[in-house]
Amino acid sequence: MSCARSRSEYLDARDARHALTLAACARARETRAGAVVIVGANVPGPDKNRPGLEALLQRGLAALAASGVRLAPVFAGTDLLGPYRILLAAEPASTVKPLAVALERDLPGGRLLDLDVLTPNGEPVDRGRLGLEPRCCYVCDRPAHECMRLARHSLPELLAAVDAHLARAGAP
Repeated sequence: MSCARSRSEYLDARDARHALTLAACARARETRAGAVVIVGANVPGPDKNRPGLEALLQRGLAALAASGVRLAPVFAGTDLLGPYRILLAAEPASTVKPLAVALERDLPGGRLLDLDVLTPNGEPVDRGRLGLEPRCCYVCDRPAHECMRLARHSLPELLAAVDAHLARAGAP
């Protein structure tokens, strides 16, 4: 039996999270919440459950709450894609997204977090739509989508950068 995970297993995990997201959006509409916030790991490669990610995710949530966002947990877990939390925010999505982007940028290790912000109708709030900078690459200061598209960095180089981000965050 192989230890490697199949692509379909990752897709199944993504589909399961999407179903939870849809349920959270329904709850947001029912309770008149301002936004749905999905906090997860943003790590390349097959191992999405690297040591220290759970603690980093918890620090990210604490920092978001400290910024004034009133969060109510809806779902929490760990799957093949790593640790995640799905929460409702009292504040509108257009207020939460800039705070989430700042957290991803400024929190030590925050580059490894993925904070998606959705309206209660399930519409993602896009950085560009709010005039916010694109996400930076793990390795260099170029936009991440550019480095990914051009395959500018090898997987070992990316994973070394992930480990460096985790070290800066104080991960074991």
